[in-house]
Amino acid sequence: MSHGIALALHIGAGALALAAYWYTLTSRKGSPRHRGVGRICLVLLVLVSLSVGPVLFSLPGPFDPGYAVQMIYLVTCIATVSMLAFRAIRFKADPTRFGSGAFAALGPVLLVLGLVVLAAGIARTDPVAVTLSWVGLAFGAGMIAFRSHSAPLHPRWWLGWHLNATCALFNAVNGTFLYVAARSAGLVPESAMSQAGFQLATVAAAVALRLWFGARYDAPIAFGIKRARAGITAG
Repeated sequence: MSHGIALALHIGAGALALAAYWYTLTSRKGSPRHRGVGRICLVLLVLVSLSVGPVLFSLPGPFDPGYAVQMIYLVTCIATVSMLAFRAIRFKADPTRFGSGAFAALGPVLLVLGLVVLAAGIARTDPVAVTLSWVGLAFGAGMIAFRSHSAPLHPRWWLGWHLNATCALFNAVNGTFLYVAARSAGLVPESAMSQAGFQLATVAAAVALRLWFGARYDAPIAFGIKRARAGITAG
């Protein structure tokens, strides 16, 4: 497959995922359309992740191992976070099953990859890598903590995980798109600092969305019970 075709497929899948994400985000939560298009969005995001391979290995010029590691990290992040968004709903009545299988394996993998990307970003003075490392660090640590958590869970622990994942995907689907759009329009220069700025801006927007949804639906960012409430003693 030529690089042009691989890139076109990647862009096409990404555009569909972006449209599906925004439709799901703005639709009535829990409605059939929200659930149906949400599933389509998650599948598309996995396809976008898989399409990175052909793009990466069809690049002209010498192979860059550092770039390959960063792409593998991003693919792992998007696929894992998409999986979490789906599993949180599917296994909301069974936290043990939610935290088993791929969840158990991918938590340490994400954390290690996040640390590697952070260290490489610092060593190479790459602000984009440093910024993107937050996904592996936050979700990897959170997944490991969930597996070792023995205290009572918050009644809406599953919704907390679902919102954590879907709001994190806001950064994934919008960060690069907005940077490329602004660069193409001549609004920002093509530079690592500009790209990192868009990534940070969409991370901030994702955090704001998460806080707003959490307050509206009583969904914790963490998963344990932090204080006594409704006659339940904090765990």
